[in-house]
Amino acid sequence: MTGHGRHKAVRVTLIVIEILAVLAFLGSLPVFNAGNIVGLLITVPLLLITVFWYRTAEFRRSGIGRVVMVSLKIFYVLGFCFAGFLSFNMTRACLNHPDKPNVIVVLGCQIWGENPSPMLQKRLDKAYELLVKYPDVPVVVTGGQGDDEIISEGESMKRYLVRKGISEDRIIVEDKSTSTYENIRNAFEITDRMGISRDITIATSEYHVYRASLIAKSQGAGEVTSAPSYTDFNLIPTFWVREWLGLSHFFVFGT
Repeated sequence: MTGHGRHKAVRVTLIVIEILAVLAFLGSLPVFNAGNIVGLLITVPLLLITVFWYRTAEFRRSGIGRVVMVSLKIFYVLGFCFAGFLSFNMTRACLNHPDKPNVIVVLGCQIWGENPSPMLQKRLDKAYELLVKYPDVPVVVTGGQGDDEIISEGESMKRYLVRKGISEDRIIVEDKSTSTYENIRNAFEITDRMGISRDITIATSEYHVYRASLIAKSQGAGEVTSAPSYTDFNLIPTFWVREWLGLSHFFVFGT
């Protein structure tokens, strides 16, 4: 294959990969959040550059064009390295399972009407598995009432676990928080009053475990283990990118 032929083959391959990346961020619709937006802002320019590579040759040879291309290369290289670092730690955090939980903390998520959303059900089902296996372990369900919610997330989660057969005596409701930081802070305030140690097992979505663990440790948690639930395949790109943003916010602001 000639040099031109190899270059064309590489370009076609990149175009296919970049189209798949764009479709991955559109595949979560109608779910639309910062993850979709940032994902599309990253992948669409790459696709356009590759598609119009030859037509932009004159611009790329100009002074400002060279500056733009070098800046983009630096941005993408550093961005992919940072995303890789975060993804490695997000994955590793999911492997930190408890031998036996001390207390399970289920982190809040959207509810639909009075019932947990599918993503929240997955978190609760993971907690339920541990509650059945260890019948003496308590659980804290966390989450306040949003403007578009008719009851608090915590109350909805309690009702769900009770319907599955978990005794109300084991369920501690935290119903004032509006963020992961507040989920954990308020849960600790309750468990501290009850004399429960700060060794916790966090039940949340797999992409969320790492940041939740960092937040818990920043608030004085003892041993932090995880009970991760897993996100539907079509939602993974969007929620993982959104979580990269959440982790960046935590590293800068600590919340």
